[in-house]
Amino acid sequence: MSDYLDRVEAQLTELTERGAHQGRRPEPGPTVPPPPRARAARGTVAGQARSRRSTRNTPRGPRTPRGPRRWGTDALAVLAAVAAVVAVVAILKGNLHSGKPHPTATTAASQHTTPKPAATTTSAQAPQTQAPAAWNTPIPAHFAPQSFTAIGELTWWLLGPAPCVAGASGPCGAIIRTTDGGRNFTAVPTPQASLTTSASQGSAYSQLGFADNQNGYAYGPALYATHNGGRTWVHVNVGGTVTALAISNGQAYAVVSSTAGGKLMRSPVGHDNWTAVAAAGAVSGGLWVQGSEVITQSAAGTGVGGNVLVSHDGGSTFTPSAAPSPGFPCQFSAPEPPVVWAACPTGTESGVWRSSDNGAHFTIAAGTGTSLHLANSAPFAAASSSTAVVGAQPMMYRSDNSGALWSPVGPSGVAQWAYLGFTDATHGVGLGYVGSLTPANQRLYYTTDAGQTYHLVPLP
Repeated sequence: MSDYLDRVEAQLTELTERGAHQGRRPEPGPTVPPPPRARAARGTVAGQARSRRSTRNTPRGPRTPRGPRRWGTDALAVLAAVAAVVAVVAILKGNLHSGKPHPTATTAASQHTTPKPAATTTSAQAPQTQAPAAWNTPIPAHFAPQSFTAIGELTWWLLGPAPCVAGASGPCGAIIRTTDGGRNFTAVPTPQASLTTSASQGSAYSQLGFADNQNGYAYGPALYATHNGGRTWVHVNVGGTVTALAISNGQAYAVVSSTAGGKLMRSPVGHDNWTAVAAAGAVSGGLWVQGSEVITQSAAGTGVGGNVLVSHDGGSTFTPSAAPSPGFPCQFSAPEPPVVWAACPTGTESGVWRSSDNGAHFTIAAGTGTSLHLANSAPFAAASSSTAVVGAQPMMYRSDNSGALWSPVGPSGVAQWAYLGFTDATHGVGLGYVGSLTPANQRLYYTTDAGQTYHLVPLP
């Protein structure tokens, strides 16, 4: 490339000099053959050079003698052109030798342009409401989490209440992120919407879910999406209330409830293109996704939620089977298919069931009919096909033999468990109330031994 620029410089200079000589005609005299020229570069400039050579070699008639001619404005213009040529070539050489182009007014401006949020569409082509910007909420003192999401052992996000920033109408939320397993936290901007503790109708959100470092969702009841790590959020209209959301294998799934009934919807995590999963039909709740395995609960069968729907092909087809507790929404977990765990309320208390044939048949594993009395809202999580934990009040119980026996575990001082989850077969978390059941009293606990022990994670 440097040789090419040298040739271009020589050629442009030569052409300019030729123009200068044409501006000042020489005195009549003997014809002097032109000096040898530098080899022309390829392309348009080369074609022009060949055309000029052929024109010069054509015999010409005798010239009419003219008197001497002084330099004028044409010559001054030529000198200016020569200076411009030299400057342009010098800049090109400087850019090449520096290894990267020097910023111009255009590139400098583009480097500081705020990225635009991804466009949002739904299957019904409903109008989207784009949040003008995220709220840069700082990490509040005495942060109390109400939602947890993780993409691995060390990278988590937590959502909790926070004082409102200027211009915000409460109640407000804060999102914090760690990449070292809770040793350090940084603040992440939040959607311009209210924080709630329930999934009732409205434009608020209560839960958080991230697919990777860039793509995440704030949901329940409304749905907000970010595709740049939280710098901007977009309100996505999916035509109803989001009651459950799960992410796996580059796809986000959501159970959406509306006056027309419930449906399962899906979108690639990289952009918002939500469409209904037609094969699922009408759904009522309960959602588990891992790879191509999708489990949800139908709105058909013996009463609402009478069937469990299991798909092994990412939602293309579903196989229905009788639900463990018809008419009630279950929490499903299947970290090691074909085993499927289900924790379901019964109306007076809840129970834990287990299936070893992809949900075709369930047998009681804990709860109803046993000495383990569980509230209807008891949280549940499975670490593997044989190990699971369930939150009783105030204790947590754990089984490592497929639910045959349950032993009390967990730290003391927790009045009630609000959430349990595992990121892999050994690492997991629990959110529990210390004291009264108010948002400010929720604490985060972490396990590294599949739920045998939990320790408190210090938060800002």
